[in-house]
Amino acid sequence: MTNTNCLEGMQCPQCRSLEPFNIEVKTMMKVFDNGTDDHGNTEWDDHSYCECCNCHLYGTVAQFKTTAQQ
Repeated sequence: MTNTNCLEGMQCPQCRSLEPFNIEVKTMMKVFDNGTDDHGNTEWDDHSYCECCNCHLYGTVAQFKTTAQQ
């Protein structure tokens, strides 16, 4: 089975896991002196840090895209 949502086209090149991944994201949130509201939309790109939660291989999102492995 392949990912069909926000991880579409991604797979760990080492252990072949489809999820989960730790990905460095950019987000916007309202910040108060005592904390934050829930975050809104998150964004990442091919240059964002990515780490497989199963085997801990790390690199960039581009390196985890299946098209980059072919």
